[in-house]
Amino acid sequence: NIFQVFFSCITFLFGSALCDEVEFGIDLGQMSDFSRFMSSQSARINNPISPTIRRKKFPEQNPHVCLAFLSCCKRTDILNHTLAAAIRHMEEDEPKHLRYEIAWVDNGSGTDLTEWILDSYQIEQALPLQQNTGLAYGMNLLIQNLCTAPYILLLEEDWLYLDDIVTEQTKNRKAAITIAIALTEMNHTGYDNRKVMGVFLRPETYSSFLQFPFLDIWQKTSVDLLNLPSNNKDEDCSAEEAISEDINFQIICADSSTNAKYIWGSYTNGAGLYRRSSLLEIGRMYGEPGDAFHERYVEGNYAYRAGLKYCHAAIQLGSCQDLPSLHCTAAFYHIGGGRGTRPMKTTNSKCASELWNFVGTPIFHRYHKMMGPSTKMCSKEEIQELKELKAKEQDAAHYRQEVEERNRAVFEEMQTKRDEMVQQARVLREVDKSIIRQHVSWMSMFTDEEILKEADKIERLARSPHPIGGYWDSHGRLLQKDNKAIEE
Repeated sequence: NIFQVFFSCITFLFGSALCDEVEFGIDLGQMSDFSRFMSSQSARINNPISPTIRRKKFPEQNPHVCLAFLSCCKRTDILNHTLAAAIRHMEEDEPKHLRYEIAWVDNGSGTDLTEWILDSYQIEQALPLQQNTGLAYGMNLLIQNLCTAPYILLLEEDWLYLDDIVTEQTKNRKAAITIAIALTEMNHTGYDNRKVMGVFLRPETYSSFLQFPFLDIWQKTSVDLLNLPSNNKDEDCSAEEAISEDINFQIICADSSTNAKYIWGSYTNGAGLYRRSSLLEIGRMYGEPGDAFHERYVEGNYAYRAGLKYCHAAIQLGSCQDLPSLHCTAAFYHIGGGRGTRPMKTTNSKCASELWNFVGTPIFHRYHKMMGPSTKMCSKEEIQELKELKAKEQDAAHYRQEVEERNRAVFEEMQTKRDEMVQQARVLREVDKSIIRQHVSWMSMFTDEEILKEADKIERLARSPHPIGGYWDSHGRLLQKDNKAIEE
């Protein structure tokens, strides 16, 4: 009624609702901040007796960066790999002065699985939730309630550090997080003065759909690796000499027009490092329990809102500048192939509409008028389902079951391939090396030592969590024989 609309628009003054969207039935819950605050009170410092990797300092009281993990759907086996790799990287590779904290939210994987993680890792803020409350609630908890550092690195549960098994460990890759923070602290801007809020640290496809000036030219600069923000006002690093590092970087700005081919940004889908104050300024992700918001558009909407305000950067970490390649600008990549948690397509989705991407932005009302009066968002019944999480979780649960059944044979084939690789490594070690050079053409010029190194590399890959090529694309979708992904 009129009073409800009036009240909703008044509460917008306090950041609680969006007036333009009210008439479409979009109701963003009034109690989300309070709900997350209450949930965050259950987070705890987790310090097991015998952690998998013991951190040199724990808990960290004044971190520069928060490593933020969000797991769900019983994928703690994947989380185990990503946590171990991230901690090893921080403890052994990054400069010693970089301080970090870890925050982890689990969305309903169950006590048995989360206790395994709690028994294995030192975590400043650990919060296993009893039920799956959705992507937005988990990410908002990490960004707004649990992390305290001025920077945040979002890794979900399936973004693995690119170690020496899969790519060269250059000086810049080993210091990627420190370099990313130092570059962001320099406050570069894009072509239209949008400020750089962070750095993408994963393989990206922006070069396939963005052009200059949105995809800017590569530039060179010198960053001071001691130029890191601190929460400690009394800390004084002015007496320390600068640690300068020359880097190449590229500024990437979203094309926020409605003609843009994709809504983009690694804000929820892993391996992006951001200034946390910028994320707080953008506001929470919509789609929390109580929000009448479509689950399929949580990521796209947040990415669009971020792109309206900010630009981002890529850093050359290898000997190349090809954004999609894991060898060039990436420090992490996706390992969750074949175990997706939500459908990527909107086909057959209830009340799917591009309008959801623009909720909470100035373009929403104008875009709806441009599309015409026949454009509908959701019925009252569908809105209620969205608010009660019914459509979200039922749809996602069905999807996970379907994916598991469809890919079971693929995982069995992959395991057979890994077993064969271990056997190949054994043969390379045991057979006379002159015979190997004679019968394996690509090893014909290898020395005995090089053949043994190759055997070690093959076996390490076979026994590692790293994906084996030819099965999944960068989104974790199954590849067909022509290397095209099967749409999901």
